[in-house]
Amino acid sequence: MRSGAAYLKSQVRVEGASRVYARTADSGYEIRFHFCPNCGSNVYWEGDRFPDEYGIAVGSFADPEFASPIYSVYEESMHHWVRLPSGINHFPKGRPLANR
Repeated sequence: MRSGAAYLKSQVRVEGASRVYARTADSGYEIRFHFCPNCGSNVYWEGDRFPDEYGIAVGSFADPEFASPIYSVYEESMHHWVRLPSGINHFPKGRPLANR
């Protein structure tokens, strides 16, 4: 399970080196994952579907009080043991373009 937060690129400053893995997502758009070149951790991602946003791995913040999620995506492939907070939006596939 990956937990990420979406931010407008104009709100983010990216520093340091990264290695990039690009692939075509289920949506048909390209997505690029940026990994730490030393440890291999996924730090952030960006894609052509939402070109103005970065997705940032919540674990990168090292904040135990980080805000709870407001939506969940790709639930069709979610493990049966994953539990999410109540009151969030659920999407079997990716986030709809209209829900930005």
